[in-house]
Amino acid sequence: MKKFKIFVCCTEQSGENICSNILSRMNIDRYQFDGVCGKQSEKYISNKIYDLSEFKSIGLFEIILSISKYLKMIKRVKNYIIKNDYDLVLTIDSPDFNYNLVNQLRKSNYKKKIIHVVAPTVWAWRSYRARKFANIFDEIFLLFNFEKKYFNFDNLNKTFIGHPIFHIKKRYNKGKHKYLSFLPGSRQNEVLKLMKYFSYIEKYISKNNLNYKIFIPTLPHLVSLIKKNTNQWKTETIISTDMSKFDEYYEDVYISVTCSGTASLEIAKRNIPQIVIYKLNYFTEILIKPFVRVKYANLINIISNQMIIPEVVNSNLNEKKLLNIFLNLFNDRKKQETQINSINMYLKEIVNDFSPYDVSVNRINNLINPSSKAN
Repeated sequence: MKKFKIFVCCTEQSGENICSNILSRMNIDRYQFDGVCGKQSEKYISNKIYDLSEFKSIGLFEIILSISKYLKMIKRVKNYIIKNDYDLVLTIDSPDFNYNLVNQLRKSNYKKKIIHVVAPTVWAWRSYRARKFANIFDEIFLLFNFEKKYFNFDNLNKTFIGHPIFHIKKRYNKGKHKYLSFLPGSRQNEVLKLMKYFSYIEKYISKNNLNYKIFIPTLPHLVSLIKKNTNQWKTETIISTDMSKFDEYYEDVYISVTCSGTASLEIAKRNIPQIVIYKLNYFTEILIKPFVRVKYANLINIISNQMIIPEVVNSNLNEKKLLNIFLNLFNDRKKQETQINSINMYLKEIVNDFSPYDVSVNRINNLINPSSKAN
């Protein structure tokens, strides 16, 4: 029986979560996986080229400073894919890196099927990317149904898979809680930029003797950095990488302060009140501002076109504004309930009744081996 070869490429944590869940559902007796991934996925990978911890840039300014490094990585990965002649290339999220990788593959006359999972947010900014993606990818897996209209090109197949927060459980403890959760992001640069803002809140908590502990879920490669930035905190702080215990901790979270992105959607699905923060490099913020087409950073706010989840980002993020927005939510149970009720209305536009991973696996199986009905 032929063993099909698939190359996967994901360079950030949100893509890694999708990657590991897709690969875990594939039949390892039928497929060989190589590629770029993190610790979660590497157990399914025969030949790992890069670890996602090597991809640390988050903005245009940071990417420009690292352009030589990324060009070398793209060249190496491209040559590896061509040399091994994979049956399928699966790129996940990281639209800038993966677009440039696939563009180089196509320029090298690579003809095999290439699927991209998680569409670039063309509805928020840089809408021209939709056409560029359609020119080089065979198919795109969409997290949101409304994205179909943005990728309506005859030469691009579209599969709506739904959002991974489908698998996130709602927390049911509505009584007294003992934690505040701080989610500083999944990239080193995000953590470096945001930790001082979490420290402002911790300082307020300890100074005012608020009876809460702090829970920080994170990734193994970020633990030492977070510990370094929290070792002077007076509030008891639990830093955990044990995903099997996250649900238990979240049951006792009163409010979350969350880095904007997928983590914010996960907190929303758990029905935990939250505020959202984010910080781009100042020059990156100035450069992209003319191209941004939305008023908000958080997806729930974008879809609803209102500030359901309080957010303070970029040049607006400072100690005074952060504490004001945090305390407004912290001290007002009615605002918390209103936020959760409003979130649940709009989550219906994001969360579906089927697993995005199962949909992805079925589509990959049918595409790479149409005669097979099994994983």
